Amino acid sequence: MTTLALLLLLAPGAQATEDAPATPKRPAIAIQTVEAADVRVFHLTMPWGPETFAAMERAGEGFYNRRSWPFARMETRKPLKVEETTLPAGNYALVFHPNTPKDEGMSLEVRKIAPGEFLQAGNVMTRTPEGETVWRAPVEFTTAETTAAALEIQLLPDAAGFLLDVHYGDRQTQKAFRD
Repeated sequence: MTTLALLLLLAPGAQATEDAPATPKRPAIAIQTVEAADVRVFHLTMPWGPETFAAMERAGEGFYNRRSWPFARMETRKPLKVEETTLPAGNYALVFHPNTPKDEGMSLEVRKIAPGEFLQAGNVMTRTPEGETVWRAPVEFTTAETTAAALEIQLLPDAAGFLLDVHYGDRQTQKAFRD
């Protein structure tokens, strides 16, 4: 009987230890949707990667400096303006471009793309879809008051449209879109 008891104790998984902390499961990387009047923005719940994002902000020639980041897709049912550029109603990729080796800073691009979804649940390395650049300008991130565990996007009401609020980890930026 003692041999059987010893074998049961030594068997893998036979006894759970109360001292061992459970390994938290990473949440699934899923497509989320936020909406405002006549606008929907789809984005992935990408986990915060401080080193990855820092590499995009710094001037350099590393992997993350050579790759654009299509972080969201925007559908509009009516024209919108971003700065002095009018975006016709349609389907757009929102793309961050990393800092360049010449330290020119990050930029945000609005790219007109074919209808349909290019974001892929579970895939944080989605390729930037083909399309026409409608608008592109420098973008600056500030330090956020809180740290988001994953990419969060909000469409905040504004007097003449909305602010696209992007909060990723401890970094945050906003861009105004007007009716």
